[in-house]
Amino acid sequence: MTDMLCDLNQTTQPIRELKTFNNWDVVPKGWYAAYKSKDLKTKKPITKKICGHQVVLFRTESGEAKCLDAFCPHMGMNLAKEGKVIGEDIRCFFHHWKFNGDGDCTDIPCVHGKSTSSMVKRAKTMAYPVEEKYGYVWVFSDPVATHPVFEIPELEGQEVMFTHLEPFNRVAHPHITMMNSIDEQHMRTVHKLSVKLNVEHWTKGKRFFIGFNGPVLTDTFIGKCHKFFFGDSYRSSVLFEDGNLGLLTTGIDIKFLNRWKIPTGYFIFSHTFIEKGKNQVIPIIVTPRRKGITGFLFSWAYLRLNKICMKYLAHQDGKIIYGNLRFRQDGLLPGIDGPTAKWISFVNKEIEPSIWSKSLLRKKTDKDEPLQKIESNFNEVTSQDH
Repeated sequence: MTDMLCDLNQTTQPIRELKTFNNWDVVPKGWYAAYKSKDLKTKKPITKKICGHQVVLFRTESGEAKCLDAFCPHMGMNLAKEGKVIGEDIRCFFHHWKFNGDGDCTDIPCVHGKSTSSMVKRAKTMAYPVEEKYGYVWVFSDPVATHPVFEIPELEGQEVMFTHLEPFNRVAHPHITMMNSIDEQHMRTVHKLSVKLNVEHWTKGKRFFIGFNGPVLTDTFIGKCHKFFFGDSYRSSVLFEDGNLGLLTTGIDIKFLNRWKIPTGYFIFSHTFIEKGKNQVIPIIVTPRRKGITGFLFSWAYLRLNKICMKYLAHQDGKIIYGNLRFRQDGLLPGIDGPTAKWISFVNKEIEPSIWSKSLLRKKTDKDEPLQKIESNFNEVTSQDH
């Protein structure tokens, strides 16, 4: 097995494991973009690994999307493999046990005519909240959702249009990938943005905000072009939620040739890592749905333009950085790395681990409890047989 970069050079460049930040064993409570809505068909359940946790997604005959733990609690068959949606339930291929969208077992064919209440109760499986938004089925990583799927603050209550970029993979942890968007230094070195920025920062609950504003420098050709077409100032912002989702807002208060206001660009990024070392980023581009045919066409065209720009920026970062980045928080500098340091502190203090977090396994005080439960169930079955 190939070592991850974080495992190398530990004797000379040690990396201290943090409580939550950059920790693959912690899955934040939050919403994860799991599957495109149009691709989740009524008759075809699918299985998906989200943050190292295997789930089954299915659409009931009434049209609702549902999500359960992937493996049947009877003998562990993956419910999506040749499973079948019947009405509001999903039926396991192996022994035809049925489960509804709440995880309740609704039918055990082999025990018809017997007392099934205790068996059905014991067969309940874990269900997860589901919402459909921005063309995706979103799954919450805990049994109870603490809030709805993210909505752009400036567009709350408005009708929006959206488009998607193809998901792309990063070998870096989601917290590192997200951190890149608040790193002012790399905006100049990697993306050649000729700017000198001031930083605004606030936190609220599970939200972390960084705003950038400042003069455009004219020491590069790009800087000179920006000043000529869009003025001599630059402003953007980044809003993170739950340690797994980011909103990049660009073109704030910018005018073309100092006359026509340019629409603000909104880019949502769902970081849904599949397993350690494989972070899948799902980009969603959003704009208000403008009125009339002309407004609709303008919104459609603006989405496509932003799609091209974001594809270019994502390519710049992904081409070299992530496959060669071994992030070590001890190397941060005061001042210029302030936003990054604040982000690390915020994640460790505020972000809560979900039930999917492997780190919770280490905190169990009674390590024999799972074994005792298995033995109790097995003894019950064997006693009934005699």
